[in-house]
Amino acid sequence: MARHKASQLRIAFSYVFDYLLCFILAGVWSYIATLEPNYSRFSLTDITLQYPIADPETFPFGLAAFLSIGVPAIIIVLWSLIVDYMRYRLPLKSRLWEINAGILGLFLSEAITLVITTSLKGIVGRPRPDSIARCLPREGSVDATPFGLSTIAICTQLDREILAEGFRSWPSGHSSTAFAGLAYLSLYLAGKLTMYDNKGEVWKATVVMFPALGAAAIATSRVKDHRHHGTDVLTGSIIGFVVAWMSYRLYFPSLADTMRQGRAWSIRSWGETKVSPEIEDRDSDLGDVENLNISARGFRRRQTTRDESFEYDPIYAPSGAASAGIPVARMQDYNAEVHDSRLDAVSSTTEHPLQPEDTNESIDNPFRA
Repeated sequence: MARHKASQLRIAFSYVFDYLLCFILAGVWSYIATLEPNYSRFSLTDITLQYPIADPETFPFGLAAFLSIGVPAIIIVLWSLIVDYMRYRLPLKSRLWEINAGILGLFLSEAITLVITTSLKGIVGRPRPDSIARCLPREGSVDATPFGLSTIAICTQLDREILAEGFRSWPSGHSSTAFAGLAYLSLYLAGKLTMYDNKGEVWKATVVMFPALGAAAIATSRVKDHRHHGTDVLTGSIIGFVVAWMSYRLYFPSLADTMRQGRAWSIRSWGETKVSPEIEDRDSDLGDVENLNISARGFRRRQTTRDESFEYDPIYAPSGAASAGIPVARMQDYNAEVHDSRLDAVSSTTEHPLQPEDTNESIDNPFRA
């Protein structure tokens, strides 16, 4: 049965709705942030709550937000517009699609993380390390008996927001926000650089490390500034990383799927077969059988010949290379890998589902039909 493509308007509206939901989540976060937290009891003799209020902070909220959201967004846009064009000569339409998927995943990661973190802050109401300095206890105040705990009834702080902020310690918002954005960027770069392509190139791991290092620096600064306990930072970092991974995988393939070179999933099809953008662009006028053959050939990146040389699959050769007289064997392979590593793990007695159509191997080749 032929596929029925969804209308352009329906597709566009679906993604507009996604952006709208992200902004709605941001609005929910803004509202939750105005609510007073649960004021947990505390002890005046607890030395972990007796730190002074840090002024200024190492990473103020505005700077942390820019580093966690603004910087990843800028890098995603520049990578899609410039690097993807230089490496693959992608058309503008494909590069704009990569920007859409990358930015939408980033916004979703941050929006969900902010709502989760802020909600938990209010529910738990854990005192910050500087909560007693914010409370300004009345002179002569002591912990109540018999349990040895105090409440905010002993506080003389007139600024209610300063007092409330002292009871929003767990989990750390700076930590979760930093990892939601910068860990997402690390995943994005790892996919684009095909870090797990079985080549073991250290420079790729180094590039991927820097955004995660930035997130860790923002997170640990909260302990240095006495705004959070270590467990607050650890929990916030885990929340941010988990949500970042979830958001990335909504729009991009697994990092182990190096064949796609970190390219985003194709547009929504509502029941249609999901194919990669380069196949989607050229199969609109073909029948189901032709499309199936193209999709199957898409898994073959190179074929090994008898003399150990490599022949690139022509569907991944750069456009115009053949007409320019460049030998096929020297074309820049779209997937930048010598062979599909999954073929290596197949037993010689097992028929592999990614079996090449043509090879120059001997008749004993286990991958022949």
